[in-house]
Amino acid sequence: MKKILRYTFFAMALAAMTSCSDQFLQDKKDYNGFNEEIYDNIALATGKVDFVYGLCLPTTASGVGHSNPCTGRADAFSQSTEEYAGSTAFTQLAEILSSNVPDYFYNKNTDGPWSRIRECNIFLDNIDKGALGEADRNKLKGQIYFWRAWIYTRLVMMYGGVPIVTTAQNAILGDGSSKDELEVQRSSTADCIDFICGDLDKAIALLPGRWDNNNWGRITSGAAAALKGRLLLAYASPLFNRNDDQTRWQAAYDANKAAYDLLTQNGFGLADGKGNRAENWEKMFSQIQSCEAVMVTLFNTLTNDYKKNNSWEQMARPKELLGGGGMAATAEMVDLFPMADGKKPGESTFDYDELKFYKNRDPRFYRTFAFNGVVWPYKMDNGYTLWNYQWYKDEDSFESGKPGNSAQYSGDVNSGIFVRKRTNPEAQWDNANKFNLSATPYMEIRFAEVVLNLAESACGIGKKDDAVELLKDIRERVGYTGDCGLAVAELKADRDKLFSAILYERQIELAYEGKRFDDMRRWMLWNDDFGTCTRLGVEPLNGKRRHGMFLAVKPSVYVETKAGQDYDIFNPASKAYDASKVTRAGIALDPSSSDEEFMSQIEKLDKFYDMNLVRHENDQIDGTSTPRFEITFLNKYYFIGLKENVMKQSSYLYQNIGWEDYYGSEGTFDPLK
Repeated sequence: MKKILRYTFFAMALAAMTSCSDQFLQDKKDYNGFNEEIYDNIALATGKVDFVYGLCLPTTASGVGHSNPCTGRADAFSQSTEEYAGSTAFTQLAEILSSNVPDYFYNKNTDGPWSRIRECNIFLDNIDKGALGEADRNKLKGQIYFWRAWIYTRLVMMYGGVPIVTTAQNAILGDGSSKDELEVQRSSTADCIDFICGDLDKAIALLPGRWDNNNWGRITSGAAAALKGRLLLAYASPLFNRNDDQTRWQAAYDANKAAYDLLTQNGFGLADGKGNRAENWEKMFSQIQSCEAVMVTLFNTLTNDYKKNNSWEQMARPKELLGGGGMAATAEMVDLFPMADGKKPGESTFDYDELKFYKNRDPRFYRTFAFNGVVWPYKMDNGYTLWNYQWYKDEDSFESGKPGNSAQYSGDVNSGIFVRKRTNPEAQWDNANKFNLSATPYMEIRFAEVVLNLAESACGIGKKDDAVELLKDIRERVGYTGDCGLAVAELKADRDKLFSAILYERQIELAYEGKRFDDMRRWMLWNDDFGTCTRLGVEPLNGKRRHGMFLAVKPSVYVETKAGQDYDIFNPASKAYDASKVTRAGIALDPSSSDEEFMSQIEKLDKFYDMNLVRHENDQIDGTSTPRFEITFLNKYYFIGLKENVMKQSSYLYQNIGWEDYYGSEGTFDPLK
């Protein structure tokens, strides 16, 4: 990690030093890509490659883009799913037009996908002209082929076919470049898929299956194979594959099987997820070199110019700890997680109590959410227990479910349950930096996704036995046994039910990792206009609202007009503490406890909930303006259109069908071809 960062910043410094010389006024060189000498020196050439890593690696602080996709935070993509609430461009009542559609195609000329593709092309144009040996050149080229494919994958997933540009263009006419050479038309989606796969095949052939420890985090041949599998699975899915073409499913299966085998051969696989209530599954996300990390962004704890801190920890932690205030999980996500027997609430042998939602749940539930009375440890307090119940000033406020005074004490809390996933039980905290100095890695592709990609593509070609076994692998590693709660016979008899089970498992296993938006697009799940919701037996998301979940103190137990710890009768540290009530004293539900201890802790927490709390669905976190907000995802958004300003600059680019071009005419480009 240190070497990668050192080379990245060295490359940036080299660019700065070059620009200080007046020699660049005389030389006709592309200083944006540095000068030719870097291709003669392994350290400098590696620095150029690492500069591209810095441009393209997903980070938890990035917005939604094609080189840096969503990473699980509450951005416009994740807020368009069940995971987070909020009106986005894709879900609001007003139709998006080409004049105001989000621009993920061009973005800006210095920090958009095409500038990054240009960086890749500059390198590929020049690396073979240098003095480096073939082995060194191949490793460097393999990484750049991957990154070019990565950027194109995001573009094609959003728009369908885009221009294929394989060399760094010189935009100055008169140097030998023709207007036709510069104005590259959109290629068909099929041609783009072939192009991306070609780049990934080159990367697979040129890259090692595993790097040494000093180079951990670099792209491997297995990561390239996994991206190819992800892409071809999307191309086989209903969004692109309206006629269920079996050759596409076969291609997806072959690619994902190859990725699975290649990664396994090189020591990657499902990390141990057992321990008490998936304790090791939680710890996997904070391990620097997890065997599950197929494609990973590394961070550090530095505070100087070389700092690269993961912002997730700070965002996720409550304001009581001087964190960002927490990320509010929706009631919909809480209610969809399986019960302890692996079956959905309502289908399980365990009754589902909506108030005591924490009882008898899938082991991963306790590592995905934080809620009233649960231990949520960090380095300085491994027994920190979260409390954020609400009390109200009067009966009317209670009945309305309007947020009242919170046991969080600091800041507004718009839901009674937080996202805990991907926080580190050993997170460092200090008064100056809070949780900001986090080096927890982010796994953009982990082996569990490869397993699920393979299961889905196996289902696509009728290998249902294989698909079921792969689903069982995902569940067995967190402690399930036998059939793992799966209706095996039913799934093997019905392809669509098996598809549905796989997508449901993705919702659970990959929750809050930035994958749900693409899954919903692949299967077109906002409405049933294409019949996919009926096929899968799921309800469309359109017309719905997401809800917060408050745990409200009963007015018969406590009503108070003032906020703050001093007025909380349940807190033993409060001046108003009332020992005659059933209070939170001695309650700490620790998922890492032994089964016997955990059951004892459950009994204490149950009593507190039963005596004091009711569950309120907060209907305000999805917007309350008139007209009433309900999710409205239009069919045209499955492939979004080019923004008006992009077409103004590039009039030769055809607009997608369903969107107007710059002159107000209907688009003619078909992203399904």
